[in-house]
Amino acid sequence: MINRKTVVAVLDDEPKMRSALRRLLTSHGYDVELFESGDDFLRAAESDPADCILLDLHMPQTTGLDVLEGLNSRQIAMPTIVITGRDEPGNAERVLGLGAADYLLKPLDESTLVEAIKRACPEASNHPSQNS
Repeated sequence: MINRKTVVAVLDDEPKMRSALRRLLTSHGYDVELFESGDDFLRAAESDPADCILLDLHMPQTTGLDVLEGLNSRQIAMPTIVITGRDEPGNAERVLGLGAADYLLKPLDESTLVEAIKRACPEASNHPSQNS
């Protein structure tokens, strides 16, 4: 069995959020790929899917909902955790209905986020965390 790190794709239009999530996730032993647009992510996902994705719901142009719909239409099964700073009625139900594994509100709690990744991506549960 090849021992490799779990790859988490982070898709968020805010550079500071992407950078903060990279630091947090690498400190827990994950490999992180950053994307600032939904279109860039969807192109990459077709040829090199990540193990899990953290997906910002509210982005300009291609939204998190568009990304979820794009993954579904391309039949790409990728555990997805949707994150948002603007919770609106019906959002959680809609993204979960589109196949998201979890729906988390910003600001993100570190332990809640790591546990959501472990639930969404079972191989991540067996991944040793540097903070454990």
